[in-house]
Amino acid sequence: RKELSKLLKIIAGGQVDIVLIEYRDRIARFGYKYLKEFCRQFNVVIEEVDDRPNKEPQEELVEDMIAIVTSFSARLYGKRGGRVAKKLVQVIESEVAAGENDGNGSNP
Repeated sequence: RKELSKLLKIIAGGQVDIVLIEYRDRIARFGYKYLKEFCRQFNVVIEEVDDRPNKEPQEELVEDMIAIVTSFSARLYGKRGGRVAKKLVQVIESEVAAGENDGNGSNP
């Protein structure tokens, strides 16, 4: 995560005193405690503006599991989609080239 890396460099450089976040899972889905400890080492406070009601641990776990499955599914289908699109482009280009070679635009 590029933006999180930038934020960590800014914190380590002493350029900020407070990091303001809307929800804790927006900055880091996992390892929030480590991030908070990192900030504490540089005298930076993470302020969370969360007006949502507190959830039960089971609810948070289910949401985290759904987020993980969604993320991996998107990556998997995104990779497949790119491969299929590339093949489709190749087939279309070969058909167009075959039509141009034919002279009358129809396939033999």
